[in-house]
Amino acid sequence: MESPKGTPTDAPVKPLLGIPPPIVIVLILGAGLGVHFGISKVLIFPEGWVQFAVGIPIILLGLGFGLRVNMEFNRVGTDDRFAEPTSQIVTTGNNARVRNPMYVGLVFIYLGIVLTVNAAWALAGLPILITWLHFGVILREEAYLEARFGSEYLDYKTAVPRWIPKIATG
Repeated sequence: MESPKGTPTDAPVKPLLGIPPPIVIVLILGAGLGVHFGISKVLIFPEGWVQFAVGIPIILLGLGFGLRVNMEFNRVGTDDRFAEPTSQIVTTGNNARVRNPMYVGLVFIYLGIVLTVNAAWALAGLPILITWLHFGVILREEAYLEARFGSEYLDYKTAVPRWIPKIATG
């Protein structure tokens, strides 16, 4: 069975150019930090403690978000590294609040690092990262999951937002 983009559903979906998201984050962050430290040091905050007070909690939030999802994927026995076909749709934990919690966590980690280092040039890379994740990874994964799981995934997609987590109620 082929997905709409021509990816067999019995093979894992790959990100654009086959580059895993953590590598893209390192490349974009490295470019921004290279400009910041090598060419032009433009700050987000006045130098001092504020950058740490803002950035470190955001890093921890991103790490917590991503690690919780990784544990949930391991618990149900599905792959989280693009190495194996997806065995099932995970709809519990953070996946019940947002369809792409690993990528949301990575975006928080990126943002937290940028704020902690206080590097405006690296902050300029955030829209590039989000655009690459959206078009280079998420839309490809969604087409794959729709082809592989059909209405089960479409129902999940309807109930759970892509980027902005639902806030717990009750």
